[in-house]
Amino acid sequence: MISRERCRAAAARVRRTAAAEDGQTLLLGVGLVAVVAALILALASASAVYLDLKTLTSLADSAAAAAADAIDDASYFAGDSTTAGPGTLSAVGVRAAAAADLAGQPVELTGVQITEAASPDGATAVVTLTAHSQPPFLPWGVIPAAGFTITATGTARATTNM
Repeated sequence: MISRERCRAAAARVRRTAAAEDGQTLLLGVGLVAVVAALILALASASAVYLDLKTLTSLADSAAAAAADAIDDASYFAGDSTTAGPGTLSAVGVRAAAAADLAGQPVELTGVQITEAASPDGATAVVTLTAHSQPPFLPWGVIPAAGFTITATGTARATTNM
């Protein structure tokens, strides 16, 4: 049979062990909430950069399509032709048409610039844009304050059915 003193001693040991664990669960819960919040904010910041890249890609495609539509009138009426049809694209015309299209777009990005606007074969317009993307929730002491430089290239070909 177990004596009363042994039962009391065992109960006292159980109480001391339980008292030593007080506060550990709260600390674990606070740590878990901090890790989950950091992951959610990092995911939101990565999504913001991705959406900025998709916006810049859309702008580059629009500028390239406008540039492909800007066939040089002099070469068209002079009878110059490429494998795609009459008229050729010039680098100056491609850059001017891309800049005009970009000026007419509702740009929500900062620092959008045309880094390349050319026509390698006289029928294809290639427009490359760069911009700055600054995610909203990342700690700027760790990541450069200027954010990230993103680049997108759009290509369009001017063709006529002959």
